[in-house]
Amino acid sequence: MKILIADDELNNRKLMRDYLKKYAHCDMVSDGKAALELFTADLEDGELYDLVLLDIIMPVMDGQKALARIRATEKKFSEGKEGYKEIPIIMVTGMDSSLQAMQAYFKGGCSDYLTKPVTRQALLEKLQKFNLIPEGAEED
Repeated sequence: MKILIADDELNNRKLMRDYLKKYAHCDMVSDGKAALELFTADLEDGELYDLVLLDIIMPVMDGQKALARIRATEKKFSEGKEGYKEIPIIMVTGMDSSLQAMQAYFKGGCSDYLTKPVTRQALLEKLQKFNLIPEGAEED
């Protein structure tokens, strides 16, 4: 399994990578522009990510803009490709998010969200939700 982690805080990237290292190879970037570039390059190479974790507030390009551009890139890529499934994108936020903010995230095309501080259990539950790891995997 391959996961892209985009967060401007190195400690957050390392923490999520450490939670996931048993299950996946993780590529890490510090801004939305780098996330978009890496996602696009891997899509073009046929090496699709299984999951993307996108921080909302990042320099250069924020998570919302990166999300919109990733979804547009995916849409263009998948035209004429039978059976292509949208890659799950989980927005990660440190904000005390209201229902209205969550609706805005989903309207932008994200699959789900996590609030910081991200816990191992919460992250693994999201992987289970998207059938990326089996139920009960966190007990291993």
